[in-house]
Amino acid sequence: MAKRKLKVGVIGVGAIAQEVHLPAWKELEAEGRVELAAVCDLLPENLNKAAKEYEAPKKYKSFKKMLNENNFDIIDVCTHNRCHCPAVVAALNAGAHTMVEKPMAMSAKESREMIKASKANKRKLMTGQHMRFETANEKLKELVERGDLGQIYYGQAQYLRRRGIPGWGKFHIKRESLGGALIDIGVHVLDLAFWLMGCPKPVAASGKTYRMFGDRDDLCNADWGTPYPPKEFDVEDYASAIIRFEKGITLHLEVSWAANIPDHVESLRILGDKAGISTNPLQISSYENDALTSKHFDWLPEKKGHREEIRHFTECVEKDLPVRVKPEESLQIQMILDAIYESSRKNKEIRIK
Repeated sequence: MAKRKLKVGVIGVGAIAQEVHLPAWKELEAEGRVELAAVCDLLPENLNKAAKEYEAPKKYKSFKKMLNENNFDIIDVCTHNRCHCPAVVAALNAGAHTMVEKPMAMSAKESREMIKASKANKRKLMTGQHMRFETANEKLKELVERGDLGQIYYGQAQYLRRRGIPGWGKFHIKRESLGGALIDIGVHVLDLAFWLMGCPKPVAASGKTYRMFGDRDDLCNADWGTPYPPKEFDVEDYASAIIRFEKGITLHLEVSWAANIPDHVESLRILGDKAGISTNPLQISSYENDALTSKHFDWLPEKKGHREEIRHFTECVEKDLPVRVKPEESLQIQMILDAIYESSRKNKEIRIK
């Protein structure tokens, strides 16, 4: 007996959806595992392009109408941050297992609403933290879980662009996105470090956000372009923070859309009492037999994180498996982000409860 295809709907079919999500769903459709049944977007140009290019039989401007008129197994939410919570809660209440692009939401309060709906409807919920699905990071996680690092006590995570302010969408508007570089790209390395460190419980954060470039008429944004009106830009383009966790673990986070640095930096370092791991270059540093040592991987298979997270979520629904990015972990990340923004406003460390 042939296995039933999972019926999939995508809410928000702009940049990230058309770049990575929709191609991944069509690949699974070609394998006979899913059916891309409908797409939804407020913007006609996005909606029509996605429906035509990815051959979705139904298209909607309203996600509520889409959910009312169809029964979905999976909903993939790729909207602006402001719409994550209402779209996800509606999808879960409609009986669909739901993926949502990072960040999980605009606040920890919204994240809790989403988790509540997930539990009430007994449906899976996962935030798309694609870095957890990249091969190198999976290998580092294996080392951590095997105990190679010993007692982890410190991490450093950086995602720094010299110039790279998104010149499309509404990333630069606080009411649409909550913040700028921190919640947009900082959430990637924050989640990755948190995951590799064993998801310790956060207890406090102290941070500062800065808006130094994005609202200037003379911004040189290299190849990213600046089609948005600078006067609209009301989020941060740089942020740094120290996050404290239980058992004395700390993490230093630094992120920018624009900064006067020599080049783009994307790096992670995690220290344990037996060994440390770092990226760019990817290596494990330790000592053996009275000698300092460094080990590295000569070759790793290339896997695209967005593709793999969608395949993972599909398999979790097919086989009723637990998701890799647990919603409670995404809530912890959201609580950290909330605390950093509050710390910057109040110029003091904020307790995380």
